[in-house]
This record gives sequence, structure tokens and C-alpha cells, in this order.
Amino acid sequence: MDAELRGRMSEAAVAFARAIGYRSLGTAEFMVSGHDFFFLELNGRIQVEHPVTELVTGLDLVALQLAIARGARPEAAPLEGHAVEVRLYAEDPLTFLPQTGRIERLRLPEGVRVDAGVAEGDEIGVAYDPMIAKLIAAGETRDEALDQLADALAETEVGGVTTNLPFLRWLVRHPAVRARETTTAFLADYPPLSPYRHAPRGPWLGAFRLNLPAPPPHSPPDVAAAGEHGPGKESSALTAPMPGTVIKVLTEPGAAVSQRDPLVVLEAMKMETPVVSPYEAVVKAVHVAEGDLVSGGQLLVELEE
Repeated sequence: MDAELRGRMSEAAVAFARAIGYRSLGTAEFMVSGHDFFFLELNGRIQVEHPVTELVTGLDLVALQLAIARGARPEAAPLEGHAVEVRLYAEDPLTFLPQTGRIERLRLPEGVRVDAGVAEGDEIGVAYDPMIAKLIAAGETRDEALDQLADALAETEVGGVTTNLPFLRWLVRHPAVRARETTTAFLADYPPLSPYRHAPRGPWLGAFRLNLPAPPPHSPPDVAAAGEHGPGKESSALTAPMPGTVIKVLTEPGAAVSQRDPLVVLEAMKMETPVVSPYEAVVKAVHVAEGDLVSGGQLLVELEE
């Protein structure tokens, strides 16, 4: 995003806040298409991405918010340089399903800003968001910020729990990301951890194309499919694709089910995941009840044709 476009968006955010009489910190969100942008919403709170703003403005947003509450009238801060943030999560790097476990080793980089809420030896459970840390790099140019972030991710180590670290390393070095040719269909065009290839060319570049199919030969990761067969293989034994809590049991032994009928719904870390029947079958046994805590790979339902 060039400086001219950033300036126009900043002016629009300020104009909107003045129009509604808003006096506090907030995050104005826009969607960008080429040199045009469209207002989405104003969040009246500090966002998880607030370190990016702090690094390009030099402000402490939390301290500033308290000062505003005491009646201060701060001046606008200039935007200088670029900053990029990634979130290190305990989640599968292909399906993005949350993971649990004890952090046996945690090495975080020193050359960039790191906001972490866990330490080595801590347990990642199912009750809370599985974020381990935020890594934020800044530089005079976008490429410099991405280079610093790539180096920081190369230094990062997490042991004992599956994380999205491989995905983040892949992402910040991806040619399409570096060329600023990403859209909301990025993961459809480039499935996670797939080999680098040239960015797709077409009239959709710079626009939103969620209504268009992914180009062959790749397809996006299918979270529903991950829940169909547990580890991803055809089987009459349906297992939990992730650790979580059983919040719904929608079948019983002897029931006839059709393909993609939901059988069990799991909840973990604010996300519900249905486990569905992969084909027409009869339920042989149900091994869980509502309220049960299950681990990843645990047997949930057995089917028979």
C-alpha cells in the first residue's frame, strides 16, 4: 500500500470519527481494491494488531487511551515506515484447527517486537484462544519489514505442541505476498505450504473474488473434510480432528445417516467444528456424550454400511 493511499484512508477514518462524535481510540477497518478502499466498520477498542500502529506512529496506544479518558486531547501522529505482524498459534498449519499440549520448548526472537502471553512449560488447553505470541517487525520499507519478520520466524522454536510456525515462515516469503498480489482468495490460490509458483494472472487481481472457484490443480484446505475422517483417511471410525468439548451429539446407535450428516459437534477455543458422516451408513456405536472432553484422534462414532 503506497503512502498516498494510506493517507487517504487515515483521512477517511478521522472524518468518520468526527461525523459520529467519536472521542477515543478505535480501529477503522477498510477493504482495499487497487487504489480504491471501502469502509467496513469502526471497532471501539484496541485491536490485536495494535502493535503495528504503535510501531509506525511511535505511540503507546494503551497509555494514550487512558490519557483520553482523563480528558487529554492528543495530536495526530505521523505514519512512518512499515510494520507487519503475525500471530504464532497452537494450530495445525494445514487445516488451522486448534491444537493442545504442553510447551516443552519456547525460543522467541530478539530482533523484533514480541508480545507473548505464555512461557516454556505452560499448557495450551481448550478453554482459551491458542495464541502463543505475536511477532511484529518494522522497517523503512515493506520489504525490509518482511525480511526482518522472516529472519525472526527462522529463529523461533516451539516444541511439545503443533503450531502454525511452518505456515508463517512459508507465508512471509511467498512471492505473491512479496509482490502485493494477494486477495481474499489467497489460500484458495495457494493452499498452505504448497510449492511456490507465480501469482495467478487475471482481472480479479486487486479485487475480491470469493465467489470464484480456485484454479486447478490445487484446492483449498477443507476443514469439514478434516472432521469427516479424523486423520484424513476413509474409515468407519470417526475421530476428533482436534481436542475439544462435545457440545452436541446428533445421532444414536442404529440411526441411518446420509453423507455429510452432522453426527457430533465439537467446540474448542471459540470455534465449533461438526464431525460429519462421510457416506450413507448406519451408526454402530457412539462413544461420547455431550459435555465430554476429548483429545485429538479420540474415537467418537463408529459406522457400518
